Amino acid sequence: MKRIAFLLVFVCLLSGCRKEETPVHRVVTRVQVQYSRQEDTIRRVYTQPANMQSVLTYLRILQPHGPAVPKDTYDTTCEITLQYSDGSDRVYYQLGNRYIRRDEGGWEYIDSSRATLLYPMLLLLPSDT
Repeated sequence: MKRIAFLLVFVCLLSGCRKEETPVHRVVTRVQVQYSRQEDTIRRVYTQPANMQSVLTYLRILQPHGPAVPKDTYDTTCEITLQYSDGSDRVYYQLGNRYIRRDEGGWEYIDSSRATLLYPMLLLLPSDT
């Protein structure tokens, strides 16, 4: 009887063990930025890790904080495209210094004082290509 109980417990343990899929770790391999301000348009392409990290850090510090419905039209629009090692991409759209959205998601408020950091950064970081 002990052998049967042991066998049942062993089978139950094995049935709970299954090979899990290995998580896919993707990394950003390229960043494209198009920033329009009145008549001025800045286009940048970054492939160097330090330059890509500058843009990624910028996106992190914006800290979107809640849904928004933009009521006004702003003269500054930005599109940041992150391309990943697995071939996928993610696009961030910034409207003025107040709103951001990811891909087709909804607009969210951002800290306008932090959003103003993008323009000077782009002026200091020329394209890698």
